[in-house]
Amino acid sequence: MRLSHPIIDDGELIAVAALGDVNWFLLAIDARLEEIDRESFNSAEEAERAARGYLRRHHPVSSPWRAPRDESHAA
Repeated sequence: MRLSHPIIDDGELIAVAALGDVNWFLLAIDARLEEIDRESFNSAEEAERAARGYLRRHHPVSSPWRAPRDESHAA
């Protein structure tokens, strides 16, 4: 059994960092992390930072939609 570390983002399991023979590697659970699946890292923490950073850069969370302000009624 390999030593592993769950990677949680916003309350959801997005990946697992698993200890390989030499380094840690990332196992993507969230499909948005497919491009970095199986990449090697020096530590579980580094894999976690990479996964969260990748999501922030490539899949930013947008804020809820708001109706534009009606400037004609502004005083």
